[in-house]
Amino acid sequence: MNSPMSSFCISTQLYHGLPIYVIMWQHLSSHRRHLGHTRRNSRAMPIITFGMTLTFGDCAATKCIFETEINSVLQFCHSTLGGGHYGSTQIARKVLDCGLYWPTIFREAHHFASTCERCQKAGMAMNQRHEMPQQPILFCEVFEVWGIDFMGPFPVSNGYSYILLAVDYVSRWVEAIATRTNDTKVVVDFLKSNIFGRFGVPKALISDQGSHFCNRAMVSLLQKYGVAHRIAKHITPEQTAKLREIKQTLQKMTNPSKKDWSRLLKDALWAHRMAY
Repeated sequence: MNSPMSSFCISTQLYHGLPIYVIMWQHLSSHRRHLGHTRRNSRAMPIITFGMTLTFGDCAATKCIFETEINSVLQFCHSTLGGGHYGSTQIARKVLDCGLYWPTIFREAHHFASTCERCQKAGMAMNQRHEMPQQPILFCEVFEVWGIDFMGPFPVSNGYSYILLAVDYVSRWVEAIATRTNDTKVVVDFLKSNIFGRFGVPKALISDQGSHFCNRAMVSLLQKYGVAHRIAKHITPEQTAKLREIKQTLQKMTNPSKKDWSRLLKDALWAHRMAY
């Protein structure tokens, strides 16, 4: 059984002008108190002539890619349909989930995300999630509290002008559909088919004061199923920030200024669901 210490397969490739074995020697030299432990585990450090693998304990080996491959890997994990144009943390997580690694992965992911042209054009504004990284204490279970809202109107795409979305406040799971109108009938049908029928009846539904959410038909529906209706101005800023953040993310990924945004909605949902 391997020790918790990492075991390396050494390569002669360069990272920022230095061979990887030089970087490893510098690290070991600065931690001499571990040298005895390192020597005892030296049998777990085979030398090869290409590539590099990294093993953590009993976990599967992780492939270290060449420096010339870094940009294409980051491009795949950030800009493709499954990438979703998320930030550096999500990029690095996806790279690691793919079984890949290199020493400066988090720094490179941060630089790549901060220089993405599409992300810069989208102009994602700072929100309370960035300003207050503390996680609020939630007193509800998964799928018990949903936030719902319309996005749009957008340029007509295959007959659709709006996006109706609902977000679970605990798991951040998103349900969304493209709609032709933003009226009450669309909302009622969406709640019955996409929320109540799939995830069960929630305890509360959060919305703004729009006429498509505050009307007799909605009151009748929610009373029938015993769902409390909360208006957005009566809830915490952290909760409203969640829905606003999801809306910004979907808008960035679908790019509603283009005529085919309705076709891209399912891909955007897939990318978002993979990120959490």
